[in-house]
Amino acid sequence: MVLTLSFKKGAALVSGGTGRVGEGTVRRLAEGGVPVVFTYRSGRDRAAEIEDELQGAGHRVCAVELDLSDDASIEAAFAATRDFGGGIAAVISAGGPMVPFGRLADLPTDRLETFVRQDAMGIFRLVSRAVAEFRETGGGPIVVCTTIANFRVVDFDGASPFSKGAIEALIRQVAAEEAGHDIRCNGVAVSWVNDLDPDAQIAAMAQVPEPEFSHIVSIVRQIEAQTRLQRPARGEEAGDLFAFLASDQARYVSGQTIGFDGGFSL
Repeated sequence: MVLTLSFKKGAALVSGGTGRVGEGTVRRLAEGGVPVVFTYRSGRDRAAEIEDELQGAGHRVCAVELDLSDDASIEAAFAATRDFGGGIAAVISAGGPMVPFGRLADLPTDRLETFVRQDAMGIFRLVSRAVAEFRETGGGPIVVCTTIANFRVVDFDGASPFSKGAIEALIRQVAAEEAGHDIRCNGVAVSWVNDLDPDAQIAAMAQVPEPEFSHIVSIVRQIEAQTRLQRPARGEEAGDLFAFLASDQARYVSGQTIGFDGGFSL
């Protein structure tokens, strides 16, 4: 027996489609026959590579630029998705801005403010626009990336749950308030997603200045030691969970944040 996923008619809009989680989500949806519009902020070249590869394999995908601080840019992405798919099947946020690492109380206020503005407020703009869309079109799923650091403290990673905690509150509130419009809103609390082993991950970040490099090493080693499945997840594995939550088969799941962490939070 093969269990297949079905989706609302239209294209999926995947914000952050060039990151590891986002790319994995784009690939899983596209391979499943769902038209996908995926967005990038600064990774234009990588977006073009993904677009060319998947289109060459016969999948329906389209890359568009998106600035989550700009309402007009968000509106343009929604319009592009409607045009591409004849409607919007799901709205997914599968990435976010680079997290500033360090002891939370020691982070410069302006840097933390910038991160929260880009992250939490950017997701608020995206989700708010998705709610308006789905109110008009008979409902639909919203899936948002959060962090496993909301469930288990990760040393030097306090900025992420500081912001993602607000996003999880948004998920619950929207799920409660919009259920009558058949709008579902869920989160995926992501932990360790990487195609490299821990040593290679650290080597790839060697150009980061101190003390942030030492913070990154500490984070990688903590997650490596405490992840029960003893390996990082692959992007496509994250994509499986995002795709499920965006599907009709998850139609009774709303207001939840699902841990995607290989047992790290245990």
